[in-house]
Amino acid sequence: MRRTLVFIVALLAISAADARAQMSMGSFRGYLTAHLGAITGPDLTNERLAAGAAVAVHEPDGWGAELDFGHSSDAVSGLQVLDVTTYTVSGARVRPSGLVRPFGLLGAGVVQVNGCNAPCTRAARTYDLGLSGGGGVFVVPHDAFALRADVRYFYTSADHVDLRRPENFSFWRVSVGATFIWSITP
Repeated sequence: MRRTLVFIVALLAISAADARAQMSMGSFRGYLTAHLGAITGPDLTNERLAAGAAVAVHEPDGWGAELDFGHSSDAVSGLQVLDVTTYTVSGARVRPSGLVRPFGLLGAGVVQVNGCNAPCTRAARTYDLGLSGGGGVFVVPHDAFALRADVRYFYTSADHVDLRRPENFSFWRVSVGATFIWSITP
């Protein structure tokens, strides 16, 4: 046993090399957006105002990630009046330079739906896994400011028969917003 331990220690000592930390982060670009728009779609019988915010971080080649929040109140789906809130994390790709910068994204998160049949005395609340996808465009007249327009589709395959809510609930969100841009350099 002792011989084996000495052999292992000797082997580790012979193969030891200098420890070198080679972390070199490049620069990143951040986008903070406040957006306003509407939700509409196959499961909603009226369009409703939607507001929210998003923060994204992208590498110099345009790949990045985005956290998005959106909320809409009093959306009607059949006999139900719903408040719809989305919390999503998306992988995104944006053209890294130019006045007009198109982008696309694909993500997942939580779709929170509060509502019940009208007249509503006590709303039911559900939290379901939601998928989202979409795209849009940034118009960047200045290095620190942009205007953004996007269209996203949200889908959840949740089935809540007891709430009489549509199965496979889905909707579109169309929005425009103002974006603050910053750079993160090492």
